[in-house]
Amino acid sequence: MTTRSEQKKQQILKAAGALFCEQGYGVSMDAIAIKAEVSKQTVYAHFKTKDDLFDTCIRAKCIDNQLDGSLLEDSRTIDIVLKEFVVRFQSMLLSEEACQTYRAAVSQSDTHPQLAKVYLQAGPQATTEMLAEYLQAQHDKQVIKLSLPANDAAMQLLLMAHGKVLYWAYLGQRIEDSEQQNKIYLEASVDMFLKGHSQ
Repeated sequence: MTTRSEQKKQQILKAAGALFCEQGYGVSMDAIAIKAEVSKQTVYAHFKTKDDLFDTCIRAKCIDNQLDGSLLEDSRTIDIVLKEFVVRFQSMLLSEEACQTYRAAVSQSDTHPQLAKVYLQAGPQATTEMLAEYLQAQHDKQVIKLSLPANDAAMQLLLMAHGKVLYWAYLGQRIEDSEQQNKIYLEASVDMFLKGHSQ
């Protein structure tokens, strides 16, 4: 059962997350309190500083945006698993919340470099490690033959999966490619990856 204190904390995080993404780090604690419908004193009771609140928001959003489930549990062929994975991965990154979280972390990278580190650890690093674990397992089973360390191979595929659509989205732009065209690109990326790491 959620306590009243925990409920207030979640209200604050939800309000702060939205305002940080909309207005950047410059948003005031007063504005956050108003949006959360709590007193400013309540905000400071849960978060001693704005840095602490921003850090918690970034961590929470990265965790919310992580791909769930373990690839190791998927018994389908590697091409099917990876093609489905890269589509889910790109779709997750294209969500408005994921784009906003990325922009918020980047916008504060000069003044708050530790926040960019938090973003990397909770987001990209966690996804890379999950994919690397799967690729290493497939290598050990001799399904593929990795020509790079598993973590580097995972990063290679993830960067291919970003595609043009994601770079444009991070700049607030949309491309004219259809969903089908983008799917063809992603599947071709997996085919190229597997060809480069074939037995």
